[in-house]
Amino acid sequence: MPTYYPVKRMGITLDEQNFILKRLIQFKTEGDVLDIGSGNSLIPIQLSKAWNKKIIAADIWDEFPIELAKRNADEEKASVDFIRIERPNLKLPFPESSFSFIYSIMFVYNLRKNEREALFSEIHRVLKEGGSFLLVDPVIVRKERKELKGFTETLYREENALFYYLAKKVNRPS
Repeated sequence: MPTYYPVKRMGITLDEQNFILKRLIQFKTEGDVLDIGSGNSLIPIQLSKAWNKKIIAADIWDEFPIELAKRNADEEKASVDFIRIERPNLKLPFPESSFSFIYSIMFVYNLRKNEREALFSEIHRVLKEGGSFLLVDPVIVRKERKELKGFTETLYREENALFYYLAKKVNRPS
């Protein structure tokens, strides 16, 4: 039986993760998908099953062991590949334009400004032209979305003290 437990960094319960998961299922997309800041990996594992596609789950794996995430994916028969990213540069080990959809749930707000800037630059680099980035974080830090360069907002919604910000890649950051 899979083992999930709340990750302090995320600041949400398993029930809240499942609530967010139900919202994310509607964003089903064609092409490759990257989850950044996977936490306990409940969301990418369940999305992989719901969307019937492989998801790459990237995290610093500081609070939830990557080995346990891999075991959970195997037990759930989900198609998820796990990678480790390192602070402070959060370099993503993928070529340019690798993904059609990238999302991050309750991760970015934990980063320092220089780490957010580095991560947003990396997201822009590995996202395909016209690809989408979904950011879900606490409403209290909603201004962080203004730090994204080279994206245009396509959806913004606040719900249960979280914001859902969906943006499309439009050009190179300045």
